Amino acid sequence: MYVGRIVAVGRNRQGDLTAAYRVSSRSFPNRSAEKLGSTVQIIAKPGSADAASDSPYIAYECLIWNSRFAVVSNGTHTRPIFERLKAGNDPRDAIVSVLVGLDREFDQHDTPRICGLVDLAENKLWLGSITATSISVMPIEVQHGQLAYITTYELPQPRDEQVDTDFDAADPKTACRHITDRSVFSGFEKPVCAAAWIGSASRLEVATLNSVR
Repeated sequence: MYVGRIVAVGRNRQGDLTAAYRVSSRSFPNRSAEKLGSTVQIIAKPGSADAASDSPYIAYECLIWNSRFAVVSNGTHTRPIFERLKAGNDPRDAIVSVLVGLDREFDQHDTPRICGLVDLAENKLWLGSITATSISVMPIEVQHGQLAYITTYELPQPRDEQVDTDFDAADPKTACRHITDRSVFSGFEKPVCAAAWIGSASRLEVATLNSVR
């Protein structure tokens, strides 16, 4: 099944909070996830057909973090949500205000904007999305070893059944591999690249995975 981009938040078997992102693409496969400071950016590979495209949705920050928050998303809403959190907005208000303000992507598919949020200080997780017909922002309750997910196509709204119960990644590189080709994610087509963040009171780690097709 083709589901497009994937956002996931959860807890690994050790209880560490996790945020992960995967690009799946039929139209723009020549992209990679690159870490730059406290962000991960999706960029077009130099010299590729994607780099020559004029689409505003190919390149963007997909993951931003600090010592308290991590925000993961499929587009330009990543940074505004993060800045609202830094300004003191609570997670629900930060997500809602940005999603309503930007709306879905105005491409030929009305691609939903999807996002995830991790709050280390409160030990809480959130998922949010806006489509052409709906908006959903929810706190996410998962057990150790579980990863809740939403996707741009087919599964854009948080639902109880959209939880992978076999998430055993102890580090972000393994989390990238997990969201790319393991467990439930192995059934989702056309992976391109991935990024993952794992955080706890004692550590923050980030990794990317490229050239997975």
